[in-house]
This record gives sequence, C-alpha cells and structure tokens, in this order.
Amino acid sequence: MAKKSSKIEKIKLRLSSIIRRKKSFEEQWFLYGIIDKNPDLNIEELNEKIYWPLAKVNYHVKKLVKEGIVKVKENQKYYSTPFGELINWDEMKHTKRFKDLRN
Repeated sequence: MAKKSSKIEKIKLRLSSIIRRKKSFEEQWFLYGIIDKNPDLNIEELNEKIYWPLAKVNYHVKKLVKEGIVKVKENQKYYSTPFGELINWDEMKHTKRFKDLRN
C-alpha cells in the first residue's frame, strides 16, 4: 500500500510542476504582449500597468531578457525583440521555400 501512495505522490508532484511551468509561460507571454505594445517602459511602469508584485514582474522580465525575447536599453527601458532576430536563418536553409510548397 505504501508503494502505491508514493507512486500517487510522484504523479501529483509531476502534475503540479507541469501546471506551474504552464502558468509561468502564460504569465511571460502576457508580459511580452504588454512590452510589445508599450515599448520603452521600465520595471516600475510595467508594474503599474499590470498590477503584479514588483518581484514577479522583475523575475519574468529577467527570464525574457535571458532568453533574448525582450531587450533592454541602457536606461533600463524594455522592448520586444523583432521576430526576424529570433529566427535561426541557418536552420531555415534546410526547409522548403514557400514557392516550392505551392507546386
């Protein structure tokens, strides 16, 4: 019986981890949308706009900057990275082009 309950606990832990990661991803995506629509905001201005705790805003912005999705200017103002810079063009060489797909 103890083996079965430990297996259930492991499943619960795994599910809670998945849920936390999904929620974090959704929060980062939401924050990215705010930064994309309102470039040149600093952390405090972002905090005022979305009413999250300052530490939470700071945490998610740092993650977005680390991943290269958001960039920071010298004056600590944030803006979204253009999608063209996020694409790995070397990998794109190995894919079919649009005109090839039409045929």
